[in-house]
Amino acid sequence: MEVRKLQTTAAGTFILTLPKDWADKLKFKKGDLVSLELEQESIIVTSTKSKPTSQTRSLAIDDFKDQKLLELCITASYVQGHDVTEVISKDKILPDQKRWVRHAVEGLIGVEIAEDYANRIVLQNLVDPSRFDMEKLLERFTDTSKAVFDDAIKALVKNDFRLAEDAFERGEEITKLYRLLMRLALQASRNKKLREDMNLGDFANVPVKIIAIRELGRMAYYSMRIAQHVGEIEVTLEENMISLIQKMTKITIEMQQQSFTALRTKDLGLASSVIDKMVSVRKLYEAAEAISMKQYDQRTSLALSLIVRDIRAIAGYTVALADDAVLGIFA
Repeated sequence: MEVRKLQTTAAGTFILTLPKDWADKLKFKKGDLVSLELEQESIIVTSTKSKPTSQTRSLAIDDFKDQKLLELCITASYVQGHDVTEVISKDKILPDQKRWVRHAVEGLIGVEIAEDYANRIVLQNLVDPSRFDMEKLLERFTDTSKAVFDDAIKALVKNDFRLAEDAFERGEEITKLYRLLMRLALQASRNKKLREDMNLGDFANVPVKIIAIRELGRMAYYSMRIAQHVGEIEVTLEENMISLIQKMTKITIEMQQQSFTALRTKDLGLASSVIDKMVSVRKLYEAAEAISMKQYDQRTSLALSLIVRDIRAIAGYTVALADDAVLGIFA
């Protein structure tokens, strides 16, 4: 932090000097045009020709003896906005470790292996964040997640294991979109020009969007898990159990749509109605749990219990999204 004294010209205009090292870092030159924006109680100074700066992150593969840890760190580098991630080794990267890296890349939209050497792998992100409209991407993510959820329940009702498998695989694809959304939102939080390109408005909207993306990501995750658990049920369900699950699903999908609409349109009344519906979901959940324990064998009962818990979890995250909508109204 720098503290500078405001000065004035003879005409009364205020003047403030910038630290030289800051100006050098931003590549400001005498005569350059800059834009000034008043954002709440802050003044933001931005170069009119500024572009998001490329960021590089290095990961020493020798520090990772586990594939999962390496994949988590590569994913974290991507989500944090790094355009280049270098995976390096003091000696050489083993064939198994190279397979770990390739598997991690498969889960990231827009990333490819740009260079592959004995002791270094360079991952390059090719996604231009300025080309995305955040609102449209969020809507697509929400609709896709709901479709996975709906198809997972249809598979349960119809004993359609192929549909359940398809829904699960689509859920894994949604995970990639979730990571992209988080990356874009974090990049926008650091760059005013990107916020404009993505139609995000001022900075106050960005934290709410980041939180909302997390809630939507959890809904997508549990939708995928429902599809997985449907594949574990090997018996035909009783009509009363099917009816309870269908009612839970119908209310929860309505909550999903309404909470997202409330977030997008800043509708306080709609957000409140989503929160009120959670009572009905809980009652249906308790009834379904009771039936699953009484009428089915241990394996089926466990799978059903996980399914209804996952539906309840999705409903819970729609309430959290409705809370985010309220936050957005008063941001």
